[in-house]
Amino acid sequence: MQSGDGKLTVVKADKVVDIDLRKQMSKIFAEGFSQWLDYFSKDKNKIARAFAHMFVLDQFYVAIANDKVAGMAACTDGKALSIQLNKKS
Repeated sequence: MQSGDGKLTVVKADKVVDIDLRKQMSKIFAEGFSQWLDYFSKDKNKIARAFAHMFVLDQFYVAIANDKVAGMAACTDGKALSIQLNKKS
C-alpha cells in the first residue's frame, strides 16, 4: 500500500501487506480508549501491544496517508465479530 503522496486511501485492512497494520491500529485504539484502559496501565504503548492481536482484519477498513494508518472503522453484519479476545493458535 503506497500512499506517500499525502492522499488518503481507504482499503480493507486484510488487503494491506506492506505496513505494520496491527501495531498502528492498536496505537490508535490505545489512544482513543486510554481513559478507560488506564486501569490496566498508564503506558499507551503497553496497552497497544496487549490489544494488537484482537482485530479481525477482514472486518476493518483503514484510512492510510503517508504510509501510516490515519483511522480505522469496523464494518460488520452484526453476526461476525470485529474483535477476537482470545488468541487462536
